[in-house]
Amino acid sequence: MPALANNCDISIIIVSYNSLDPLKDCLKSIASQTGVSFEIIVIDNDSKDGTPELLKSQNVNALFPMRNIGFGAAANLASKQAIGKYLFILNPDTILTPGCLASFLEFAKSHPDFGLASAHLIYENGNTQISARNLPMRRDLLFGRGSPLYRLGLAREKDAGYLSSLGDSPLRVPAISATALFVRSDLFREFGGFDERFFMYMEDLDLCKRVSDRDLTVWILPQVKVVHSWRKSSGTRPYFSAWHHHLSVYKYFQKHYSSPYNIGLAVALVIGMALTFGLILFRKKG
Repeated sequence: MPALANNCDISIIIVSYNSLDPLKDCLKSIASQTGVSFEIIVIDNDSKDGTPELLKSQNVNALFPMRNIGFGAAANLASKQAIGKYLFILNPDTILTPGCLASFLEFAKSHPDFGLASAHLIYENGNTQISARNLPMRRDLLFGRGSPLYRLGLAREKDAGYLSSLGDSPLRVPAISATALFVRSDLFREFGGFDERFFMYMEDLDLCKRVSDRDLTVWILPQVKVVHSWRKSSGTRPYFSAWHHHLSVYKYFQKHYSSPYNIGLAVALVIGMALTFGLILFRKKG
């Protein structure tokens, strides 16, 4: 149900960038949620696909920074407008299944000291989209989703620290994705939100690392499902996405594991980025 007066249970924050069609479906799925009071804040990073016009016709709090300020900075800006006790940071290419918000709220009430939580992400065909993982180490980069080996089908998620077995009950995990991230509003603000040095990618793992360093818990809720059309929003600009992914990886390790070894990491990332660009170009020509 819509937010009441000056407070509500959950503030849903969506950062959009040229995601018009997926966003329409996302907003429809949110509108069908029951059992909780919520508001919707959509911050649009200067889309050119008609998203601003759509938002002006919807029952949402729409913010327009007039340029692409990045995912983390946009989510932080939206959080300052939020009135909910909890924040639910959601990708525009997601669809909430029935009872999703109510399940998150029930979990939060029974685990008042939780740090972060996420849903069980699934593809449109119902298959699990692996999102829970260990915090990344340098050796994981060879097999990660942004690596040339993964793009060639020569690496698996588990090789890069992803956790494929979730069970049926809430599960404590080291790290989760910001695709569908549930957090207390006061805690998010206490942490200063996302680190805005990460334009896109790795801001979620950075937040998980900071939460873990404070001995707070990170959870995934297997019974709460969210459909995620992976890369429907980011996949429209593959070179842009690949550049920022590699840059954010380097920033993450410089921030949390500063070491002379990071010189070698930088070289490896440049090589990996060049190979990734080559694969993108090859597939475009093919």
